[in-house]
Amino acid sequence: MKFYGIACIVAGACWGMGIALRERRRKRRTLSDFRAALTRMAAEIRLARTAFPDLLERLADASGPDAAAFFLSVAGAARHADAPSVAWRNASESLPLSAPDRQTLQELAPVFRGDESEIRQALELAASRFELSLQEFDRAAPAEIRHAAALIFSAAALLVILLY
Repeated sequence: MKFYGIACIVAGACWGMGIALRERRRKRRTLSDFRAALTRMAAEIRLARTAFPDLLERLADASGPDAAAFFLSVAGAARHADAPSVAWRNASESLPLSAPDRQTLQELAPVFRGDESEIRQALELAASRFELSLQEFDRAAPAEIRHAAALIFSAAALLVILLY
């Protein structure tokens, strides 16, 4: 019976570690999607002059679930003559990004009313910020994973010791 309890605790710890790793991958994917999407937006605005809602829908098709939901939300607002800048700000609140990265996205909202060169410059600046955030995220990954693993498995070991 003790062995079964220990096995359940260890399985729970492994499950917790799996959740932590999936959440980390989700954040990285979202950050990477926005970096790529903003770069693509700058290129599309410069070269193809694609309509804003159409561009956002295409970006949604090429992005992961979090970024796709963001782009579709803003595209829907833009199609229905709502203020896309308000939708842009509101949609960015629920993204699994750090506060500075959400702030970077929110700073783009009023820019879409400017001229083409201002929009491109703002998009390129935001994409470079996301690139730096992505590099920092990847650099910090090993330490954060070790920290999470130590915390989860130490708690599991303590629970085993306390129960038995």
